[in-house]
Amino acid sequence: MGITPGALEHLERVYDLLIGYYGEPTWEPDHDPLGGLVGTILSQHTSDINSGRAYRQLIEKFPTWEEVRDAPTHEVAEAIKSGGLANIKAPRIQSALHTLSEWQQAKGDTRSLSAFLQDELKGQPLEEAWRYLQQMPGVGPKTAACVLLFNMGRPLMPIDTHLHRLTHRLGLIGPKVSADQAHTIFLKALPPEWAYTLHVNLIRHGRTICHAQRPKCPHCPLISECAYAGSVNPEETMLPTK
Repeated sequence: MGITPGALEHLERVYDLLIGYYGEPTWEPDHDPLGGLVGTILSQHTSDINSGRAYRQLIEKFPTWEEVRDAPTHEVAEAIKSGGLANIKAPRIQSALHTLSEWQQAKGDTRSLSAFLQDELKGQPLEEAWRYLQQMPGVGPKTAACVLLFNMGRPLMPIDTHLHRLTHRLGLIGPKVSADQAHTIFLKALPPEWAYTLHVNLIRHGRTICHAQRPKCPHCPLISECAYAGSVNPEETMLPTK
């Protein structure tokens, strides 16, 4: 089932209204997917400031990901303790690195882990690359999407709890659609060139206006496109699930 004209027009209006209000962000991927993967794991359940500090301390102590992989887990945990949940995140990071090393060895590749992962992701179709990353322990749909969007410049929109709330309120997804399911919906329905801009602007919107509690509806530039406010019928605006 393809996207209906009504749903497509609604999505376009949301996209354009957000750009009109927040502008169009610059998409500058760094093409360091392994660094991005570790950074995303470190960012879980903490602030950007704390996770950024933990990442810097980790690479100062262990200059290569191979060194992080092979270090005693307690030393990795000590390096990242400023990011919180270090005793959970350290083994999670090392498990991902060990898994990637096993994949690399199976292919007889002797380059750095960073170079190997970058080429693996470049050489696969988008959905396959997304599912490839999810085969690593501790890597879910959102983390995999973050790596592809921010680090590889590939158009897959990560759906966190904030975007899940906003896209439901806007009538883009139904009430029974989970955040994990929403990734696939947007992968299939969203024009690729929109992925980064829509993601960033929805994040901005959730932080400034569309709060989980007491959203600032009277000040919202999307009020005319909002199912939560009663402006649109979600049955006419929902993106197809298949």
